[in-house]
Amino acid sequence: MSPADKKFNGWLLDLGRVEYNRVLDWQRKLVKLRKDGMARDTLVLVEHPSVITIGKDGHPENYSHVKIKTVQIERGGDVTYHGPGQLVVYFICNLTRRVKDMHLYIDKLQEGIIEACKEFGVTARKDSANTGVWVVDKKIASLGVAVKQWITFHGVAINLNTDLSAFKQINPCGLTSDVMSTLATITGKEIDMKKFSEVIVDKYAKIFNTNFYQIKLEEIAEDIESQSGSNVI
Repeated sequence: MSPADKKFNGWLLDLGRVEYNRVLDWQRKLVKLRKDGMARDTLVLVEHPSVITIGKDGHPENYSHVKIKTVQIERGGDVTYHGPGQLVVYFICNLTRRVKDMHLYIDKLQEGIIEACKEFGVTARKDSANTGVWVVDKKIASLGVAVKQWITFHGVAINLNTDLSAFKQINPCGLTSDVMSTLATITGKEIDMKKFSEVIVDKYAKIFNTNFYQIKLEEIAEDIESQSGSNVI
């Protein structure tokens, strides 16, 4: 049986709204656990308080007017905004058990969002020149991933009900801020974030051939805490 045909079991952590740095710390610890075979592939769903994150390819001119907290991180890509009304999905995934192909992995992350948008009556697409997910000429989801020894982390940020004015202090992913949009703006109604979360988990379960079963953070907290000696992966 090829990795593409194999059915996997994974974890789902639905965290609610949590400060960015705390979740970043948890991601890094989960990567260590996954590398050591002590955790399953894990989808993390979260909503962050307002923060600007700057990836490895960040250009200072794209965030020179930032007025809120910034965090420099190891994901690919430039600068982006996270905040209320935006669903962030992180995927800690061992690609050695699947297919060692980052381009395919990124395609699958985008495909999950595109398929979820269909359930809300919206036709979304990939763009040949820019990563992320687009509706016509507007970007509704950004993507930035990192990988260490074929363990992925970071992921996608989907603008559902996000306040778009927050993007005006940056050039998100090197683009002008007016390119950003939300699913709520496109559909003309507020998006139920819980419903969208359920839909996208279902889409990723199919795309990645994985049964994600929900666990609580406290169930693995002791294992995560055991990694506290260092955040170096």
